[in-house]
Amino acid sequence: MEKNNKNGKQAIASTGSNGKQSYGTQFLKKTSLTRRGDKSIYLRPEYHERLSRLVHIIGEDKIPMYAYLDNILKHHFAIFEEEIIKDYNRHIKLLF
Repeated sequence: MEKNNKNGKQAIASTGSNGKQSYGTQFLKKTSLTRRGDKSIYLRPEYHERLSRLVHIIGEDKIPMYAYLDNILKHHFAIFEEEIIKDYNRHIKLLF
């Protein structure tokens, strides 16, 4: 569900079984990933700083950064799946 926050930006509201789920409960939780793998990603320094602080403060340093990013991406793809598929299919150039 989308709603405007106090800054006028649109935000996606999410709820759990009790009707409310905190940001930390939703994103700063362990994932099924067992290791980082051999992939690297590059972030803007200001984003890295924000993410690190969230993992440290809200997540109480209980999960690694890669698990937090995995949770964010899982949520993103769940919300935007239909739009992503439409755009993707619109850009596919058939071979035959």
